[in-house]
Amino acid sequence: MNPEKKLTLSKITLNRPQQKIGLPPKITLNKQLDSRPQSSKIDIQSVNINWLVDNIQQENKLEWIQKCYVFFKDWTQNTECNDQCKEQILKQSIQLIDFNDLQVRLYAIKAALFGFTTLNLLDLLFQKQAKPLLRRPKSGSKIQEQLPSLLYQPQQILAILQKTAQLSNENVFLNLINDNSLSFVLFRILKLFTQLPKDQTTTSQQLPYLNLIFIIIKNIANNQKEAQKLLQPTYIQLIDNYLHSFPYDQTYEKDLLNLYTTITATLRNLANENNSVEMYLQNGIIKKLVISMVNYSNNYELILNTLRIMSKMSLSKECCEYFLQSTEAMQNISSFFKTYQTNIYIIIRASFLLANMTTYFEGIRQLIYYKFNQFGDILKCFDYYWTKEINPQQLNQIDQFSQSRAAWDFQILQSEKDIDALIRIIRLIANILTIEQIGLDILKNYSNEYRILISKLLKLLQKNTIITKQQEIISCTLSCLSNLTFYEKQTFLNDFEYKNIKYELITTLGHFIIQNEDQEICCDGLRVLSNLSRQKDLIKQIMKSRISEGVIVLLDSNSREVVYYCLGVILNLLQDQDFKKKENINIIDYITQVLNDCTTNENDIANLGLKCLILLLDSNLNQEYANKIETAVQTFGNVCDQVLKVKENNELSNTRQLINQIINNIPEEGYPCMQPNCGRKFKSQMELQIHINRRHKL
Repeated sequence: MNPEKKLTLSKITLNRPQQKIGLPPKITLNKQLDSRPQSSKIDIQSVNINWLVDNIQQENKLEWIQKCYVFFKDWTQNTECNDQCKEQILKQSIQLIDFNDLQVRLYAIKAALFGFTTLNLLDLLFQKQAKPLLRRPKSGSKIQEQLPSLLYQPQQILAILQKTAQLSNENVFLNLINDNSLSFVLFRILKLFTQLPKDQTTTSQQLPYLNLIFIIIKNIANNQKEAQKLLQPTYIQLIDNYLHSFPYDQTYEKDLLNLYTTITATLRNLANENNSVEMYLQNGIIKKLVISMVNYSNNYELILNTLRIMSKMSLSKECCEYFLQSTEAMQNISSFFKTYQTNIYIIIRASFLLANMTTYFEGIRQLIYYKFNQFGDILKCFDYYWTKEINPQQLNQIDQFSQSRAAWDFQILQSEKDIDALIRIIRLIANILTIEQIGLDILKNYSNEYRILISKLLKLLQKNTIITKQQEIISCTLSCLSNLTFYEKQTFLNDFEYKNIKYELITTLGHFIIQNEDQEICCDGLRVLSNLSRQKDLIKQIMKSRISEGVIVLLDSNSREVVYYCLGVILNLLQDQDFKKKENINIIDYITQVLNDCTTNENDIANLGLKCLILLLDSNLNQEYANKIETAVQTFGNVCDQVLKVKENNELSNTRQLINQIINNIPEEGYPCMQPNCGRKFKSQMELQIHINRRHKL
């Protein structure tokens, strides 16, 4: 029996029987702990500006800055104040950003940002001349003011944003956020900036401000509660508006890349929320990620952030369709196995993304192997991480990532290890091998690489034997071995070293098959053994290792998948006469019991059992077991007939034909000749006597 080749995504689906094997880990982005302190919203009455001016030096800084924050937030109620007073309290709020109490800092930042925005001072950043400003107090009357553009220098706002960006990375700062006001202010600034022209001068001035704003938003988005607030169309559309929207110019290339990197980091944090996939699809973020892959594939930080988002999105088939539309983006990602081979973090994401895409679409498997010609680079990348896992002393190379500008992200990702990269690369290789044309091409034109790959996968199995702790690497390795050995109909006869590897593999498989800790791994091991048992020269080794005896016993398993694959192995082993002669009676007991337990919904298992029984029928079959076989198949045949009377069923009709074949070929009860070395049987006593008189009485 040739078992089906297997694809892997969030689960592995086989045509027959259906099963779930190997759950690839979702790449989880860091969030704040749920057990964070909460603070209640403030309830502060509006205050007169005169009170703020008179109490500017009071000791209770928190009370003062909170009232200052409320004043600027609702400043339209306090229009009767001159520029000098406004400037005085705004400068004091800026000074309190450096205060040693974090709550004071937080409200100082909010007050300062609201002060600049509600007074329209941000409008003046890029204005050379004074500009009349309109205010609308609650009374509805219009008050026109004249504020000089140089009253507040851009450096002051830049200083506020820099300080806020620095503080926003502190957990305590994030824990103190108790309403949406800070995010509201930041996005209000972003919206204001969209109205500015995108010429070279204005863009060059904008980029540092925008980058700092997105750094603050990125850090706020690292808080789960705040991320849920930010993940709404109004905010996502604004973020989308800034990603890859500025004209490229070499004069501000560095600032532009910094901005795009920060924006993708923000999207990376937001991608951790449940509705992020739908939100990103609806608002064009997916298309922008593809642009990153096409235009900025050489930028470490930008690519890492983009891959982290794409790998998360790749669990959605619809997202994968968007990715697949850009052949250039897919080619760049495939090339990462060469250009970023030693960068474990990029390799993990690229492997995860492509493994999921190759699960959904056959075309990407062929693109990688034929059009991009990247399969060789994937194998070399596998060799690199295999060596680091098995023989780390052979490598003296330094991970490029530690030398890159993305070191700020290192602490988030430091738990990932070489084994994680191996798992994802192996899954990708296994998926590519599900294309028969590719598998046969590798076997024909890359036979040496094929044998080396099998030997290295064997080493991984021999090193990782603790199923409860190493389930994922074991399952992926067995799945890849199953897909590899599917194409090999006979062993390379002249390669004795390779034969010994196959013998070792058979012995190693026994550990994973004859165990009751994980049925999925048992099935994976049986799939590999089923492929190996098609080769006559390996059947002797399977019998010698006594793994065949264990496979027979597993027919008593409660798992239909285990029974199915066991029958597949036994069907192949029964092609060998020595196995049939040695094990036939024991097998009959188990197979007839399987038939007795089968329903018509499990005729796939029943068919394999019936095919095994056909091979076990011969003239020397013990009559007791012949009767047992006949009873079992007739009982199952009656069940099939009842279903076929109601409706046609092609699969059951085929099963019925197998049952008829067995019944017609069961040896009839006879009279054996008792003379030494004879053993012939006859239908009647008279025929036996004639035989004795003719052959044995001379």
